[in-house]
Amino acid sequence: MPHPIDVIVGKRIRLRRLQLSLSQTDLGQKLGVAFQQVQKYEKGTNRVSCSRLYEISKILDVPVTYFFSASGDAGIEVAVAEQFDVPELKDGFRLMSAFRQIQNNAVRKNIIALVETVATAAKADAP
Repeated sequence: MPHPIDVIVGKRIRLRRLQLSLSQTDLGQKLGVAFQQVQKYEKGTNRVSCSRLYEISKILDVPVTYFFSASGDAGIEVAVAEQFDVPELKDGFRLMSAFRQIQNNAVRKNIIALVETVATAAKADAP
């Protein structure tokens, strides 16, 4: 069973990698490891050593503290991303990124209402 801290660090690695549009293969090549190793880091299956985390922080252009900060200190995207399971993270990140680009408050409110309506309908249709 992965340690909860390893899972959080892994999710933050994945989030930042996706923010930079890097594939697991890209990150693995920069680290000198296979993409499978990156997968294991992101799932928390394999712990990331201090030196490896330092390398990752340099590649992802974030301070090492990014991986350990309380959610409020790390930013809203990290706080929200920690609520997603790994398969949902990419879609959730895309949704957040697109939503942040909308400047019109009325449009933003309509999108929120639409998503909430669709979620409620989907929940009602679920077995």
